[in-house]
Amino acid sequence: MAQCTIIYPGHYELMDELTNEQAGLLIKTIGKFHRDEDISIDDVLVKGVWLGIKHDFIAQKEKYEATCERNKINGKKGGRPKTQSNPKNPSGLLETQPIPNNLKEKEKEKEKDKEKYKKKGVSSNSIDTKQSTPSYSELFHKGISAEDYLNKNY
Repeated sequence: MAQCTIIYPGHYELMDELTNEQAGLLIKTIGKFHRDEDISIDDVLVKGVWLGIKHDFIAQKEKYEATCERNKINGKKGGRPKTQSNPKNPSGLLETQPIPNNLKEKEKEKEKDKEKYKKKGVSSNSIDTKQSTPSYSELFHKGISAEDYLNKNY
């Protein structure tokens, strides 16, 4: 038996029409359903709401039971081997991801960009290409044309 029940937003729309007493009766009915007890509802409105949401609870129950059965079958197959042949690579992949060699090249490019900003009188903090693209008005006030910005001639 599943340990939880999902109440969908559509269920709340139905429950809004109930009084607090009727809503309590509905909650108790849901509990009885999940404990496989006999359900008898005298209130017509509560019974209507219950019949409206019951099929969702049945679908949840069936999905849970199917998941349990699948896990049971997979558990019988074994699982991950207890020992690892390559303790340096616990993921089991054949190779690890290579470390890029061009990190220093990227740092040099950043320094060149900072030098370009200094030549134009623009501080490197005022235009940060990683965070966002500056607006045309920002570029205009800094003396950089849109064409120069697009061609990176600033």
